[in-house]
Amino acid sequence: MKRNFKMSWAFNVILGAFLLSMGSCKEEELVFPQQGDQETIVTETRPTAKPTNLTYVSAFNQNIEIHWPALSDRVVKAQIKYKDGAADKLLDVTKFNEPTIIHLSELKSYDFALQYFTSDGTGSKVTKTILRPRAYEVDYKMENVSVQAIPGGVTFIFPNTSQRELPGKLSYAVAGKSFEVDLKGNKQDTVTVLNLTDETKKIDFSLKFQDDQWKRTATAQSQTAPGLLTYKLILPTVIPYTEGNKGILSWTNATKDPVTVKVQYELNGVNKNVIVEGSTDLKGKLVFDVQGAMTPITYTMETEGQTSPALNGRVGLLEKTSWTAEVSSTESKEGAANGIGKSLIDGDITTYWHSTWSSSNNPVYPHWFIVDMSKVEVFARFGMIRRHNNTTGGFKLFNVEVSLDKTNWTLLGKDLTFNSADNPAAWQEYEVAPTKARYVRITMTAPMNSATSTHLGEFRAYAY
Repeated sequence: MKRNFKMSWAFNVILGAFLLSMGSCKEEELVFPQQGDQETIVTETRPTAKPTNLTYVSAFNQNIEIHWPALSDRVVKAQIKYKDGAADKLLDVTKFNEPTIIHLSELKSYDFALQYFTSDGTGSKVTKTILRPRAYEVDYKMENVSVQAIPGGVTFIFPNTSQRELPGKLSYAVAGKSFEVDLKGNKQDTVTVLNLTDETKKIDFSLKFQDDQWKRTATAQSQTAPGLLTYKLILPTVIPYTEGNKGILSWTNATKDPVTVKVQYELNGVNKNVIVEGSTDLKGKLVFDVQGAMTPITYTMETEGQTSPALNGRVGLLEKTSWTAEVSSTESKEGAANGIGKSLIDGDITTYWHSTWSSSNNPVYPHWFIVDMSKVEVFARFGMIRRHNNTTGGFKLFNVEVSLDKTNWTLLGKDLTFNSADNPAAWQEYEVAPTKARYVRITMTAPMNSATSTHLGEFRAYAY
């Protein structure tokens, strides 16, 4: 059999080249072993241990950090090439047990080319990586500070950038008086300025950080008004009133932040002080003995270390002797003391008003009555009690309005409920937004049962 030596020779050459190439690759793998999954990691977070992969860290202060994986003993050098500004840079690294730090002149993306070498000059493949350094710490802190209004103050939250303490100052002025707060960047990243009581005025804050290591100073300005003090949210909801012999100061605390309430008053010539400390109740209440008498009080509220101005009020029922009542209709067949509007405010719960039911054209819902308190009061709490001897013919829904002139009315409550069938009859109390008023109009809009007429025993209002 005749052999084709020419083809055999060519085949041997190709095979030899392939085997040589394979040997070369094996040699390179022995010298420059694969690292993990061969990925180059780019991150902003430093590894906490020696990484499995070559890791580039975009670091603060316009630095790049290179964290080295475990390398072959035959690797003696890594060479890093990059361009900074107009200059071509070449960095030889021979220590792989610590990160390599490269300081860069600009905040931009850089191209890095890295190659390993053995002692005889054999080089690995070139690894190319693109990344961007981070800003100087002091600049980053200023650019990313969070300024938040809080009740009675302003909070500054600076980002944490390292373990180094970066000193600084926070300066501001209130009512012509200057203040200065020391900043300790990275050690105390949240700084709160308190005792700022006027939420309507913005305050000019000046911020400064100094980094001596990098000879870098960063400044910033912030114009911010403090947040509304919690007591200013609560005060509009305060209602003083009485229950039996007790005086009561009630309030609504939607924030549920701690509030301390103090009440001062005089009882039988003796000064009295009562207090509730740190109440977080949504519906707060302070109860004190006034022996059922109309009693002037002075009260304060404290939140966030700030105390409200002293405010005056009264607890007790308003005197009704000068009041008058106007009603939508009356009924003459309920007895001499009943059926008429005056019975609503005569102080006697055994008398009552009744709308007309005995005529040939009886009025139907809605029914109403208007109370003239004879002078302007702050109307915030009132009570009603059903007719004492009937549980079937009253109303169940009503609206309440107030007016200063009996012409222009303000709605304070709509579709409020009234139980005309409670047994025994008891006062039913209501609270509305404190409003200056002389006239109060109650409009009954729906019956308890099916009756088209209605009735009511008594109406009262509380001092404020």
